[in-house]
Amino acid sequence: MQSIFDTLLSFILMLMGFIVAAVAFVEVAARAVLSGIGIHGQFQTVLLLCLLCALIVVAFRIFGRLLAVLLTAAFVVYLLHALLGIPHNFPVKENAHEKVITL
Repeated sequence: MQSIFDTLLSFILMLMGFIVAAVAFVEVAARAVLSGIGIHGQFQTVLLLCLLCALIVVAFRIFGRLLAVLLTAAFVVYLLHALLGIPHNFPVKENAHEKVITL
């Protein structure tokens, strides 16, 4: 159960990392283009802020359903884990001859 939850969380973090990397790439490219055409200072900051808002909206439009499905699955697994009360670690006997997992 814990490995399923960890896998879902790693998918969510990987997706968020991908989105942040894409937004950062577009922002750096836009900053270079704006500097190249002579737009600097506060006006450049305002334009980049508008671009950031647009990129966030586009990212949620593209990846919103996938993110919602992954978050729902993670919450369901977490709920099942809380309801069933499955322990994280199973105690193992210390005797070297009897290394049996007890539930």
